[in-house]
Amino acid sequence: MINLRKGFKATIIFVLFLLSLLSCKSAQELKIQKETETMEEYVEKEKELGRAVFAKLAGKFGVVKDEEATKYLNMLGKSIGLYTERQELEYFFAILNTDQINAYALPGGYILISKGTLKSITNKGELIGVLSHELGHINKKHVLKGVKIQVKFNFFESLARILAGPRQVITNIVNQVSDKIEEKLFMEGLAADDEFEADNYAVNLMQSIGISAVDYLEYLKSLSSHTDDKAMEELDKTHPDINVRLQKIESILNKNLKSSSTTDSFIAFKTIIDKI
Repeated sequence: MINLRKGFKATIIFVLFLLSLLSCKSAQELKIQKETETMEEYVEKEKELGRAVFAKLAGKFGVVKDEEATKYLNMLGKSIGLYTERQELEYFFAILNTDQINAYALPGGYILISKGTLKSITNKGELIGVLSHELGHINKKHVLKGVKIQVKFNFFESLARILAGPRQVITNIVNQVSDKIEEKLFMEGLAADDEFEADNYAVNLMQSIGISAVDYLEYLKSLSSHTDDKAMEELDKTHPDINVRLQKIESILNKNLKSSSTTDSFIAFKTIIDKI
């Protein structure tokens, strides 16, 4: 009888142990699920913010509505984007109708390349370099960090509970933040270290997929000889000295890789851009 009780007690303890393991696993699974849901909400809010800034800039400057040119830019940009870390984003590229030589990486995967930049580019490798630089800003979240904001679901949720009309609250916050982002991109510029990091990202990204970054280096060199050009005013105001950027790029450049070949599709794209 005593042995039977001991056996029963041991069985109960073992069952409780197994249940504890299962409950721990369930708690862990719930934690992972919650983290996944939170990240998904974060990304959605980031995309919403990016759309708001994109709409504002598109309304202010206009977007070049050439279907063939936009299609090529997205095809090339998205193909490069496949090699970046943030695969939860769907990258979108558009041509901003301004002669200023600059490009703008917005939250959520939106990238605007100015008409002036595309006119100044002479080959496919240069374009890949510029696109890779902007992808670097997005993957490192430079814009979000630069305006000292956090696009977190819980943040919006808390505000929505305090104030009536949660949808309007979120819309108001998004509009306020988009104003700050526009100011950051067009007036203040990102931190110099962010620009250096984006250059570094571009070079490493190009080299990781077997493309020489020499064309990107040469493109920046070409810009350094046009510092008095009015089209360079914004870039000069919002970016660190090009010569300093060149020095940093040369220190990590692999000159043994081949440059990207200029294809017929790029030539057709450039022909369209030069006529705009």
